[in-house]
Amino acid sequence: MKKLHLLRHHLINAVPVLANDPERLLTFVEEGSIEFHRGHNFSHEYQFTAQLVLTDFSADLDTIMVPLLQWLAEYQPDVTPTEAVSFEAEILSHKSVDVALRVKLTERVIAKVDCDTGQIKVDHALPRFPTTGCPAPRWQLLIRDSDAQTDYTLVAEWNGPHGG
Repeated sequence: MKKLHLLRHHLINAVPVLANDPERLLTFVEEGSIEFHRGHNFSHEYQFTAQLVLTDFSADLDTIMVPLLQWLAEYQPDVTPTEAVSFEAEILSHKSVDVALRVKLTERVIAKVDCDTGQIKVDHALPRFPTTGCPAPRWQLLIRDSDAQTDYTLVAEWNGPHGG
């Protein structure tokens, strides 16, 4: 489940609250299955729902959602949009919540059998599907309060897929 590690790393780097305290992002696999086909090789696909729990989260929810959606566009573009992400939240105070996100992921594993040597070579296929038209090396997330007379506030920034 290398994709879940990649997603966690991306969110920690993109969301300032998590960068300062990565232990506030808990990751689990809620339910999963393996799809495989009978035959000579043991290639298979992990299909699972990752659960990401943000504890005592006081930032705007978009500070996590926008980087998550950007990551999904690159690593899981074939997911059904209405089923890709679901969430629930527990209100802790007027400023903070615990948020549980459920994200559907798949990960292909190519396992090639060499009967002559008795070896099985395994590769995790983690293709990226770069979004076109936006080669920015660095991304910034700016949010404006519902009061339209205020300026946007920088709430997060992270390296893009083409950045350093």
